[in-house]
Amino acid sequence: MSSMTSYTDFTNVEKAVAEALWNVVKESRGSCVSFIPKTLLERSNNNSLKNNMLPVVFTLVKHILDALTSRGLIEKDDSRSVVRYKLCKTSELWALCKESDNPDKVAKLIMDIVE
Repeated sequence: MSSMTSYTDFTNVEKAVAEALWNVVKESRGSCVSFIPKTLLERSNNNSLKNNMLPVVFTLVKHILDALTSRGLIEKDDSRSVVRYKLCKTSELWALCKESDNPDKVAKLIMDIVE
């Protein structure tokens, strides 16, 4: 069996994104955070995903972020050559991250939205 992540387990990617968003917001000192899928994934503690950053993983992360964008929880800036996402304190997602003791509630929200 290979040590590579099974990308058929989309739940692992959702949890990694939730954990990364939670970490970024918890550590923020301002009113907004911006990120690209790669830097967001680097903030997760999922070493299996971080060590296997393949285009398919970024596509899955973008899918999750686009779903959050369509719900108005984050903003998307595609005016540059690299698409950036922004999460601000006016978002319900920001409040959920700040109020939660761990990323579980964020992961549940993401799973409910994306599934």
